[in-house]
Amino acid sequence: MNAYLKLIRWPNLLIMAVAMFLVRYYLVRGPLLLVGTDLASTLVDFVLLVVAMLFISAAGYVINDVFDMDIDSLNKQEKQIVGRLIPVQTAKRLYWLLSAAGMLIMVYLGYRLNSWQLTLIVLMLTGLLWFYSERYKRQILVGNLVVAFIASAGITVVWLFEFFSLVRESDGFIVASDAMPLMSGLVFAYALFAFLSTLTREMVKDIEDMSGDARFGCRTFPVVYGQITARNLSAATLIILIIMIGFWQYILYFREMTQAMMVLFLALGIGIFALIRLALANKPEHYGFVSSLLKLLMLAGLLSVVFLKSM
Repeated sequence: MNAYLKLIRWPNLLIMAVAMFLVRYYLVRGPLLLVGTDLASTLVDFVLLVVAMLFISAAGYVINDVFDMDIDSLNKQEKQIVGRLIPVQTAKRLYWLLSAAGMLIMVYLGYRLNSWQLTLIVLMLTGLLWFYSERYKRQILVGNLVVAFIASAGITVVWLFEFFSLVRESDGFIVASDAMPLMSGLVFAYALFAFLSTLTREMVKDIEDMSGDARFGCRTFPVVYGQITARNLSAATLIILIIMIGFWQYILYFREMTQAMMVLFLALGIGIFALIRLALANKPEHYGFVSSLLKLLMLAGLLSVVFLKSM
């Protein structure tokens, strides 16, 4: 059982679930309460959405490990699961089971909402995860951008779910429309944060894994352009992220949202420390440490959501 939990990256799934609930109750519900209305979607339906996203994300982790067996045998031999602890065919069956469960839930939610747009979007994410593992991750920057897009989509899906739920209730939607600019702005800000932090981390991980990637023909950015150029590009995206955090703090300060602003100092400090360590990195373990710091940065940014008051 422990091997299966590691295979589906249960800590990452837990973070995703928590993030989706935080987005629902702080970035979506908060603006709605300001205009005198509340969430249109039921808690049961939302939990089903979260479960569907977790199934699909878990399936993505599984199929990624299936396609990466050879690379992991070189880069992360002690952490390899598929082919060592779990048979390949068992992992493939698990992928299809998780994907099918997630898709069925999304079809049900499409029927419940009488709107299939969100169902199609999530099914598209399922396809992206497959093609990422099978093809995109071996192409220059394409794989990094796909993973970053999927990370930001985990936030925007919550907003879209509520939007389509509100559309069902014409009167409620008219009232809620006043909250849409603020709601959209908050969701976009945190989705952009998720995109940039994930993109930076994925590029750093590519530098960490470049020896194994090069051996098996993966044309990642560091393999094609070299470690120094890849490090500089990662540093550039991290600097943009740090500037964005500072700008968001500036907005929060003038909105008198001191608690959220102070929490973001934690994210800012981690980002600056990660930038310094990245500049000094020259070994795989150095880049692995920077990757861990960037994961902490994501968590610190997510934590600030809890301290957002109605703006």
